[in-house]
Amino acid sequence: AFALEDVVGGFQCSDGDGGVPSVYKRKDEAGTSRACLHPIRSDLTFQNLGEVRGMISVDQVGNLGGSKNLYVQGGDATDGNAGFAGFLAELMVELSANDEGGYAAQASSMEADEDGVVPLPPTPLSSLVQLSGSSVGGAVLTGYDDAFVANSLYHSHLDSTGKFQSIDKDAIASAATLLARSAVAAAYQNANAEVDAATAAEYALGILPNAVSSTSETFETLYNCLFVDGNCETFLTHGTVERTNDALRTNSDLGMGVPLGAPPSYYTSIYDSSNGQAFVRASGRYYGSLIAGEKGKDGEVIPKYGEDENDAFLVRPTLLEMSIFGLLNDYLGRGSFVTEGEGEGDGSSDNPELKTCKSNGDCSSVSYCSSESSSALVPTCAGGSCICGSRSHYHLALDEALSAAPNLGTGRFEVQDDDEGISALYTEPYWSSYVGVRVYNDAGHGPGVYASSIGAVFALGCLMFVWRLKKMMVKEKVY
Repeated sequence: AFALEDVVGGFQCSDGDGGVPSVYKRKDEAGTSRACLHPIRSDLTFQNLGEVRGMISVDQVGNLGGSKNLYVQGGDATDGNAGFAGFLAELMVELSANDEGGYAAQASSMEADEDGVVPLPPTPLSSLVQLSGSSVGGAVLTGYDDAFVANSLYHSHLDSTGKFQSIDKDAIASAATLLARSAVAAAYQNANAEVDAATAAEYALGILPNAVSSTSETFETLYNCLFVDGNCETFLTHGTVERTNDALRTNSDLGMGVPLGAPPSYYTSIYDSSNGQAFVRASGRYYGSLIAGEKGKDGEVIPKYGEDENDAFLVRPTLLEMSIFGLLNDYLGRGSFVTEGEGEGDGSSDNPELKTCKSNGDCSSVSYCSSESSSALVPTCAGGSCICGSRSHYHLALDEALSAAPNLGTGRFEVQDDDEGISALYTEPYWSSYVGVRVYNDAGHGPGVYASSIGAVFALGCLMFVWRLKKMMVKEKVY
């Protein structure tokens, strides 16, 4: 919902639609992104997105309860039968018929409630439907039908391979294949919706004939990082490169992001500068967001962004976020190499030998990337190799009802008066020992029963001991 609010709802920046350079001293360099001081956005590239036509979302496909059934939720009911959402749902069912592993996607049996509304799973699609007033919809690929899989343990303290949680690798691989083919097929649909699902599916299968294998090296590597060891070499490699790139770009090394641990923990922690909150450096001071000319908390006049050439927007993502950023750049950047007859130098192969690197500075002499037509193809270091272009972008992960308080440090937020309540306001329930409430895991009835039983046995033992001791003392005439 965070990015959708900006894209669908229409983001308004107090600095104007163009914003300001994210790194002021690099304002004239190709590829320098724009940013907004208030409400803060460290990257305004999302404004280049066109009209959203539909969405494909995914939820809980790693545990199918022992079956091989996937379900498609949503469809026509999400966009008032406008057509494209129904096309997406039909398309996914059509494509699943070609699954080699026996996994099949079928339409969900979920029916409309008494108000005539078909419930949707808790995914970003729900936010899209509400934000667009049901004019834009889509489909959700799930591992459950009208109720979550029994004992799936999703998002509980037992949702971990370290707690013997069962993960169906083949189901994940099948879902990944279906999602990739669905995205290609959806892009094949024209503006007049003249392509049927069968034709689009055939086109996608021609582009992506090979399915994702759960035994492939790439799959096994990512599975290990996401489910077994969050501090894996792959994440550390990509994270280190992105840390170095950002340090060179902003002239500030914020260090490596918070790791996932082993087994990985997806607890989001407190949203502050150490956990992904973007902030502004202006004239040597740091702000959660900035409105120049106003008085600060100490009575000082807030400086104008750009008065110091070292002014910049900074963000320290988690290791997971940094790694995904680098992995997307790595994989997507490998499809933009110069072919024979294009560009200059030795860029004469669709698959050239990639130059190794430690940062973007090592890729300046690369000749297999053509940056003449687009700044998006500037040679970039990702995962230790020079690829073409940076496609990844960070976006604010904060409830749309909250905004960083202007002219104050990080970790301070304001509730927006004009929030339309598209989604429930979410904040961390436990901030410190003196604010908020404490939250404990629900461990079920077992621990209570065990504790009561042990207590009862211990109490009975004490009573028997006291009774026998008294009896002995009476016998010895000392009581």
